[in-house]
Amino acid sequence: MKQGRQFAARQSQGDRPYQEDEWGYVSRLNEEDEAPHGLLVVLADGMGGHRGGAYASAAAVETFIEAFSGRSEPVPERLRLALERSNRRIGTDGGDSAELEGMGCTLVAVDFSEEGMHWISVGDSPLWLLRDGDLRRLNEDHSMAPLLRRQVEIGEMTDEEAACHPQRNALRSALVGEELTLVDVSADPLTLREGDRVLLSSDGLETLSEEEIAGIAMEEAAASASQLAARLVYAVEQKQRQGQDNTTVVVVSPYLDHGPAGARRKWLPLLMLIVLLLAGTAAGLYLFGEPTAGGVIAPLDSGTASDDSDS
Repeated sequence: MKQGRQFAARQSQGDRPYQEDEWGYVSRLNEEDEAPHGLLVVLADGMGGHRGGAYASAAAVETFIEAFSGRSEPVPERLRLALERSNRRIGTDGGDSAELEGMGCTLVAVDFSEEGMHWISVGDSPLWLLRDGDLRRLNEDHSMAPLLRRQVEIGEMTDEEAACHPQRNALRSALVGEELTLVDVSADPLTLREGDRVLLSSDGLETLSEEEIAGIAMEEAAASASQLAARLVYAVEQKQRQGQDNTTVVVVSPYLDHGPAGARRKWLPLLMLIVLLLAGTAAGLYLFGEPTAGGVIAPLDSGTASDDSDS
């Protein structure tokens, strides 16, 4: 991986007896690349019980990565084809086993290519962009929550009624082997900037509000991708919410290496230049000496040069 580009994931089982989230990646990052490309990240949140949900998310991620990696079409088309292949896999495997019948999952996939950042998603697993302290959701939420919010906005429902609605988390679209009614795909590649961070997660992270997520990201602005992912999962666990869902967070820092180590690497070339200049100056004085009061050239002793270099 190119120095300064990093990604990391952290998971929590929450208050559930099993883990139904899955994530995976393909890294094609080259140390000589100057642009943030060469990485595919996929995350899925399963449903259908211990066996079905876990199987669905794992099968979807595995199939998506295999299908995407084996094609040469433009990125948006490859994303669609990989999604369709994953959906068919869920339907086929579910139909062949009574134990897996009715399983499904959400899926969000992001590809960092030379064109920029492309994504595709189905379900309610969020994709966010952290930029200059602001948190912006990039993909659509295919649960009932946006429709309920709309009813609140037009006065047909109160905030309290929407928050407690029994269908709030019901999905309008998911990978279940049937025709996909809602698919969110980036129309154009998103150009990334230095300092940007991209977050993929399962909906378990939404125990935190977007304001809380953005606040933690600001507090951890100098942290690594791994540290930020761990801090977000820890914040969810600290809520101690009854029935807390599985939580998976993937943080991608395409450009800057955050954290003390990254800061040191950022300034290292300048520091090396300063050291070389100082060393060259000291060497020149040693060779040619300096004029004394009487105009006679007198060489500097090594002890003086050593003291100057230490300071």
